[in-house]
Amino acid sequence: MFSNQALKKLLIPLVIEQILAMLVGMTDTLMVSSAGEAAVSGVALVDMVNYLMITILTAVATGGAVIVSQYLGSRQSENAEKSAGQLVMISAAISLAIMAICLLFCRQLLQLLFGTVEADVMQAAMTYFLITACSFPMLGIYNASAALFRSAGKTDITMYISLLMNTVNIIGDFIGVQLLDAGVAGVAVPTLISRGLAAVVITALAFRER
Repeated sequence: MFSNQALKKLLIPLVIEQILAMLVGMTDTLMVSSAGEAAVSGVALVDMVNYLMITILTAVATGGAVIVSQYLGSRQSENAEKSAGQLVMISAAISLAIMAICLLFCRQLLQLLFGTVEADVMQAAMTYFLITACSFPMLGIYNASAALFRSAGKTDITMYISLLMNTVNIIGDFIGVQLLDAGVAGVAVPTLISRGLAAVVITALAFRER
């Protein structure tokens, strides 16, 4: 049984990490507000779709992490390693498939979900969707690697990486919107970069033997 202190050490960073993960999209909406109503509406619409994709990828990672945790608990390290590798590969494959569907049927998906919207809102939504969809494979790999750290009880590491992701995204949003006046693309590209950086950092840490 876990002690209350051990549970707090495990859960508090996990809660903070989940809040930070949701803040990426919220920050984009707030920062793009100066670019006009169409930009805000387009980003807000796509964020709802992105949250759905994040939920799917998180569910896949969580399911795989349960298997890894069972092997770790029964001291079957070799099986745990194989399961971890399979989790990362499956998450990458699923997220790549989702990205391909979103890129190929961007307009059709948005029209199906949101019906007929104004042309400038649709254009903003498509721009944001096309760029952020490219981050889905990185997000899938990040979620899989983060789930492995949670399986090992190292939730503080995932919290710090999520904090890094948000910091990079906020700085990038400011540069893209305020300095470069890039509008919707000014918040979409930093989201792509921040998720890519988080995926690289957490995967590199996961490959460390200790």
